[in-house]
Amino acid sequence: MAFSCKGRGFCPSCGGRRMTERAAHLVDHVWPEVPIRQGVLTLPPRVRYALAWRHDLCTAVAGVLFRAAERHLRTWAQSRGLGQARSGAIIVVQRFGGALNLNVHLHALVLDGVFARAGDGRLRFHRAPTPTAADVADVLATIAPQVRARLARAGLDDDAGADACADAEPGLAGLAAASVQGVLALGGVAGRRPQRLGHGVGRTQDVACPAASPDRPHARWEGFDLHAGVVVPGHRARQERLCRYVLRPPVTGERLSVAADGQVVLRLRHPWADGTTHAAFAPTAFLERLAVLVPRPRVNLLLYHGVLAALGGLDAAGV
Repeated sequence: MAFSCKGRGFCPSCGGRRMTERAAHLVDHVWPEVPIRQGVLTLPPRVRYALAWRHDLCTAVAGVLFRAAERHLRTWAQSRGLGQARSGAIIVVQRFGGALNLNVHLHALVLDGVFARAGDGRLRFHRAPTPTAADVADVLATIAPQVRARLARAGLDDDAGADACADAEPGLAGLAAASVQGVLALGGVAGRRPQRLGHGVGRTQDVACPAASPDRPHARWEGFDLHAGVVVPGHRARQERLCRYVLRPPVTGERLSVAADGQVVLRLRHPWADGTTHAAFAPTAFLERLAVLVPRPRVNLLLYHGVLAALGGLDAAGV
């Protein structure tokens, strides 16, 4: 929950304070002084839509992600003769994309190595080597089939005809489906994308995604994308900066302004490939984007795994 307004949504002031407090808590009471690697798992649009409604599936996918990452680390540890090795992670569920579109994806902050007992019985941390693109591809090849199997068991796979989400909340489901696709749902602009502003906009509207470099820990497969190229040392300031990044609110007041014609203008965090630096929304369109970013009641978007899981029980406030 946020602070003064006690809302679950997008208040920039409350979200910023929540981000600051939670990041300080993690570096002071949770993270050991060891390197942390960030893995970002992006999902196909159909999966994003399903996870936006079903938090139980969010937690299941987060578990799949951690187990696949830890299995890779434990395999490396066994090759080094390290028995009973364990790692840990904190996974943050983010619901928003750069243009306030509904984009449920996972940020996994994973210990960049394993803890194992030495001959004297003490736990020691062993740092893993930097993963290659092939390593990340192996992890992703484990994740994608398991996620699809979870959706199939829940009746939400790509071939499912019924949409329980639309049956329960047809209005909100329509807004969510449009937001996942990056288009607007209401008024005379339904089905269109928000107006783009910036130098050179429109020259390269369809920009192909660059192929993953074999030198970078990054892989794509069947709409799934896993990037593991960011690592920070066991340094408090660097860890806190990374925690603030993954815990940031959907939007800050500094990025919003109102144009002379009444449109709400959002400054993007990073320019897009076609030169877009801002997106403009009619007030109603802006509200429809915000409405689907609010998580459902009584869900925790901060999930603890592995050796850090016991600490999650001490952190009852949630995110």
